[in-house]
Amino acid sequence: MRQRNQSSSPSSTSGKRVRSDTSAGKRGRSVQARKPSARDAVASPGPSTPPADMSPEEQAAALMAKLDEFQALMPEFQHHDPNDIRRVAGVARFAADLVVPTIALVTSFPPAADRNLFDTEANQLRVRAFDALGPVVQRLNALAAGVQFTRHNGMGEAGSQSLDVFTWGKSYSKRPDAAALRPYVATMSKVVKKVLNRRKRKASPPPAPAQLPPGAQGLLASNFVPSKPAAEEVYPDYFNEALDRATKK
Repeated sequence: MRQRNQSSSPSSTSGKRVRSDTSAGKRGRSVQARKPSARDAVASPGPSTPPADMSPEEQAAALMAKLDEFQALMPEFQHHDPNDIRRVAGVARFAADLVVPTIALVTSFPPAADRNLFDTEANQLRVRAFDALGPVVQRLNALAAGVQFTRHNGMGEAGSQSLDVFTWGKSYSKRPDAAALRPYVATMSKVVKKVLNRRKRKASPPPAPAQLPPGAQGLLASNFVPSKPAAEEVYPDYFNEALDRATKK
């Protein structure tokens, strides 16, 4: 077996490859000395699982801290101005097709470069950032939508169970020993009425089918499927079922 050089001289930090044999029971391997990058800051083997005993408030605080770290990775991050967001987006749509030929022009035609009207290096980085951050924006939009859906779904499940409690309470409140229960049932009844009113407002009769031309009724009538009543689409099925139980006479 070839002997390794075990020189005790201090390792150089000039960027040369250095050999390490310090790991126990493993063959030493060459590593390239480098500074940590932004990729290292965000790289992870996969999504981590939060501690089981983390409260919702602690989870929210941890997520906000992660968002602060995320924002810190963008030194030029700007909070959007609601008044300018559409106008800036409109500029970006055509600027993306304008900047690339401008870079080619300035880098290939010296008189244009001499005018110093265009910062080629900075604008090349802007084009790269625009392209590289596109998937990040898509992921963030999907993540934000998922967080909102998770919030709503959790409250929907809780609301469905509340309707079942209301169904039971409405029946039990008729008993002589239910005096303390009736105020709660009355409060919940007002909320249930609001839910029902919203479902009724959304429930509109399906539009009448368009009049078919003469001779086409026999051909197309069998393909007509009545649209589903809008009321069934206002809330998820599990909530509609609980609502029907709560309002059953």
